[in-house]
Amino acid sequence: MPPRISSDTVGPPFQCSYPGCRAQYRRKEHLNRHVANHAQGDRFSCPYCERTLTRSDLLRRHIWNYHPRKQPLPSRTRKACSTCHIRKQRCTGGSPCNACQRRGITCSLTENGNAQEGCNIDKNINNLQRPPDIQVGSALSKSNINSFSSSDISRWVAHDYIDIYFKNFHPVWPFLHPGTFDLSKEPCILIQSIVMIGLWIEGGQNARDVAVDLHHKLCTAIRAQMDQWFIPESGSPQNTSTSWPMATYQSVLLHVIFALFNAKEQKLPGLSLRYPLQPDEYELLVRLVQSCRRLGMFSYPNMLARHGPTAPLALVWVNVEEIKRFGLALYKVCRMCTPSDSTGGDINDAKRELLGLHDLSFCMPDSDEVWNAPLSVGSEILQKVASQTNLRDNRDSKGWISQTSTVLHDTGVAFDWI
Repeated sequence: MPPRISSDTVGPPFQCSYPGCRAQYRRKEHLNRHVANHAQGDRFSCPYCERTLTRSDLLRRHIWNYHPRKQPLPSRTRKACSTCHIRKQRCTGGSPCNACQRRGITCSLTENGNAQEGCNIDKNINNLQRPPDIQVGSALSKSNINSFSSSDISRWVAHDYIDIYFKNFHPVWPFLHPGTFDLSKEPCILIQSIVMIGLWIEGGQNARDVAVDLHHKLCTAIRAQMDQWFIPESGSPQNTSTSWPMATYQSVLLHVIFALFNAKEQKLPGLSLRYPLQPDEYELLVRLVQSCRRLGMFSYPNMLARHGPTAPLALVWVNVEEIKRFGLALYKVCRMCTPSDSTGGDINDAKRELLGLHDLSFCMPDSDEVWNAPLSVGSEILQKVASQTNLRDNRDSKGWISQTSTVLHDTGVAFDWI
């Protein structure tokens, strides 16, 4: 029988390589668990108190010991929440998950750790040959554009195409705020409009056919419910107490941009190098411009009047930036299109019914870096930016974009150059 080797003569084979640490372990898994304590990565916050722990198993043990009446976290995350999936971040599960808790936003995970059904997001779109039967028109005939139930939404809406939107389309048209975009809370009309753009950008013929079909159905629904978002001439102008349906307006703008994509594919631009829109699509654009004008949306004082004196500065900054960027995107679209039946003689009439520089009574937007920052990083920056005094003074009307119209436009000069 071989002699027994004393445990005192054999040293631990696994040593911690962290600078200044001399910890040693006999088993590799024990060393790995110890090394995790040195890491500066994810921390696991207790959803029931302010305690923060370094490992998920310690968090579950903490909840078991100190919050016995609470439901413990699941040992594994079966599905990432909507926000973490869009940002391609690790989701720890729970209700809410750690990432959403740090950001202070609503998490799409329910108490049992499963994702809630919002617009029936289905990541796997394997068959795009046949456009889905969305039945948006019948759904909207009974309810508001922004509130129809998930049962009326097709299951083909996919995270992948939302990712494509923010990766490829958003850098060119940055009028949605990525940091506060929450898939579980956004209106379905906006989500499907975003997916429509993602399908088109994907480039495959089948995907584009689905995008075109979705565009036609959603535009029909938007027009059918125009009384819910269009501000008629008899409405109260510049009324800041009237709600601004930004999500619907953003959706309408996305559909007009999509119509320009189609026009570019099918038609040559006119002599003014503008692309002609079909009458119903052009009417949608005109109605959007009219509504924004009558609400006074693009007036900086009206933007501020929507918020009380105690509103957080970061919230005010995001909302003002969102309207600014939406206004500039809408102006850009108005500069790119014309009615399909227009002639050279009535181009000035078309210009007057669309958005012009004189409508934009605000300064240029602020930092792109802050606007595009993830909320987990950008929230601290937002607080600093919103409280800075060296930003553009939006209150000074001399710095508003509308002031340039007096220099760049003359009623006696019809040259369409800007």
